[in-house]
Amino acid sequence: MKNFIVGILGAGFGERVVLPCVEFVDKMEVKYIYCRNPKKIKNKENLKYVTNDYKKIFNDKEINLIFIETPPYTHKKFLIQSIKHNKNVFCEKPLSGNLKDAKIMLRYVKNKNRFAFVNHQLRFHPNILKMRKLIKDNFLGKINYITIEHHTNMIDEKKTKNWWFNKKSGGGQVLALGSHMIDLLFFLNGEINKVHSFKGNFLKNNGNKKFLWKKNVESFFSMICEFKNGSLGNINCSCISSVDSGLNIIANGEKGTLKLNNFDKLIFQNSSGRSKNISVKDSLRSEKIIGVNPWRTALVKYLQHIVKNSDNKKKFLGADFSQAFKTQIIMDKIIKN
Repeated sequence: MKNFIVGILGAGFGERVVLPCVEFVDKMEVKYIYCRNPKKIKNKENLKYVTNDYKKIFNDKEINLIFIETPPYTHKKFLIQSIKHNKNVFCEKPLSGNLKDAKIMLRYVKNKNRFAFVNHQLRFHPNILKMRKLIKDNFLGKINYITIEHHTNMIDEKKTKNWWFNKKSGGGQVLALGSHMIDLLFFLNGEINKVHSFKGNFLKNNGNKKFLWKKNVESFFSMICEFKNGSLGNINCSCISSVDSGLNIIANGEKGTLKLNNFDKLIFQNSSGRSKNISVKDSLRSEKIIGVNPWRTALVKYLQHIVKNSDNKKKFLGADFSQAFKTQIIMDKIIKN
């Protein structure tokens, strides 16, 4: 296991989520947070980490892991600087704001003596890890289909200056949440051959309609795909639901069905219709700050996995840049459809 001294680029999500998660992990320690305007730091105790000069982070030889938590259109710039300064990289999803930059980023990390991973942390939720293992172990037999549903009520259309309403900042449902859902299809069931999709902008507040269409962001998308193994997959994802239903996944095979309800409840139903609760408890949900939601606990488990397995390709389950690039290709198709 390695020790990682961390520099975080970006103080929004970086301070609110990444900092406490990194601090929770043994053998990871934050040294700097890059923030252009220190007045935006919410917790004044965190000012001890803050620098408004990102070059200071790159030039610090003690730092060996960079977290890129800035908007997607800046990812390429900071990734290139990280590699040039011989740093390991943990990049926020999506890999980039466009396919052209993603190709350049992928080319930069190939054959380098440093790792570069993308924050698709849902891979490390304990029930998703169990689903994947059962599928890989042929527990369900031949897979017929996998469906993923994720619906929230998180968007306030009166706050159109929020990053979510700006494509360059990673806004819209495809870039913001779709990247995670598409990555889960890859993670659970392998390569994807064909993709068809639809997207829509369904408004709750008609008074702000002009802003949403001007920014060209979607509030819903649906995708269906065919996997290389012949099975089918689909995703329905929105942010305008009346109720936050969380993450729900169904994996159906010739021997039965796995159903994940709102992250925490994993049910197996055999071909005769008998059901069994096979859920795995999320041990971090009781931890202060970290246990706020399953997204944070999954991120902590991802970081713990990096500490233990970043040098072990056979055991490593995180998303590298080549895998994130495949997700970027599909997102690009959906956005252009």
